Amino acid sequence: MKRILTVTALSLAMLSGFVSANTPATSASQAAISAQQIQELSKIATQGFDAMRTMQYARLAVFNANPELATKLTEQAAKLLAADASDWKNFVKHAKDPALTKNDDYILIDSSIAIAENYVATAEKETAIEKANEKMKNGDQKGALEALHLAGVGVNETQYLMPLNQTRQAVSKAQELLKAGKYYEANIVLRDAELAIVVDSETLIDVN
Repeated sequence: MKRILTVTALSLAMLSGFVSANTPATSASQAAISAQQIQELSKIATQGFDAMRTMQYARLAVFNANPELATKLTEQAAKLLAADASDWKNFVKHAKDPALTKNDDYILIDSSIAIAENYVATAEKETAIEKANEKMKNGDQKGALEALHLAGVGVNETQYLMPLNQTRQAVSKAQELLKAGKYYEANIVLRDAELAIVVDSETLIDVN
């Protein structure tokens, strides 16, 4: 079983290819990404994650024969996905394989970092992991990766990308179906939206 570093790593997505739509994708610009941009990314990611989770709760409500609750939850998901003060398109993230995210605006909604599958524990590596966790807790993502790299610890990152337009359309369609009393069909639409999430994995530190 892979050991997970003790942070969610949304801000570390900045180090693995995320830039806002208004920022050129260069090493210098990535290094200069501000704390405010990281905070905005976290806000958008949380909003997208909450929308997807609310859609899952709506499906559960349908299974529990509670269409009224399912309708309310779907309305809540629609509000979370609606345009607001933050421009969603400023936070579009492309998968490592461009073909996976070429047909929509994909938003990062969750991210995790794990030790590589071939990890073999040693005292030095365990110390490096503890040091990296402390650095990441303090916002020093670069220092965390450097500590792991020096100790020869392989690190993989997994990002979950939500197709914004497709998800909005699915929620809108589910609202129509629920209103028409087509609860099973609404559940299928919401399920398909959940399955449309792209899981993109990338090796941040390769020690092979």
